[in-house]
Amino acid sequence: MTAGAPAIGPTHRMATAAPPAGAALVERGTIRHDEVRVRRWEVRGIAKVVRQVEVGVGSLAGTVVIGGALTAEELQVVGSLEARGPVQVAGRFVARGSVDVRSTTHAGEAELAGPIRCAGELGVDRTLRVRGALQAPSLRGGGLEIRGSATIPGNVVAESFDAHLVGDSAIGSVQCRTFRLRGPVPGLVPRLLGPEAVVTVERVDAERAWVEGARVGLVRAGEITLGRAARVTAIEGKLVRAHPSSRVGPSSWSRPPPGLSR
Repeated sequence: MTAGAPAIGPTHRMATAAPPAGAALVERGTIRHDEVRVRRWEVRGIAKVVRQVEVGVGSLAGTVVIGGALTAEELQVVGSLEARGPVQVAGRFVARGSVDVRSTTHAGEAELAGPIRCAGELGVDRTLRVRGALQAPSLRGGGLEIRGSATIPGNVVAESFDAHLVGDSAIGSVQCRTFRLRGPVPGLVPRLLGPEAVVTVERVDAERAWVEGARVGLVRAGEITLGRAARVTAIEGKLVRAHPSSRVGPSSWSRPPPGLSR
């Protein structure tokens, strides 16, 4: 094999030594490594790494399990990624499938589609776009855009927060300049497939805030707009506009039993 050429794994490969640093590694089938330290790592199949992974560019398609930390300049995932240590991506992190990180996750920017679960804080330097179900204890970044559902019990800190949540979601506090949240708005036709999803946020601190179809404890902002079916316990700031179906003030609420609606 010519020096510097990519190594192509057979259908089933078992390796116990880490690949040489600086090489490109292209693998197919089922493979196992103690460590991976390469300039470029491409996987098409099933891969398990016992300890850490350090790559320049990672292109992972299939099922990848990493026992330690994952560090990359750029990372693309199609399928599933499980990392039991922290994930650090200096540039762009793109995932189409499930991502399960048992520690913190940080990227320059990220575009994630699928169920995303992080045991530690999820942070980005620039923009984060999520399509699917997101679970993380806290969130930090520049521009945050979420479509699907979100469970974030801690703090969200960002320049902008834009979420359209159609599944049950619960968020702690959000600090940003512009806040836009849309939950499911009750329709004229009752749902036949189950109760409406419930979207709650404990507190919002922003310069401008817009809420629709969600329940928020406190909104503190210079300009506040309440859309359809917005429920806010208290506001601090100027209420610019309020839809007739919105409500401000304490209220007692519980999800109705199956088959009933309120």
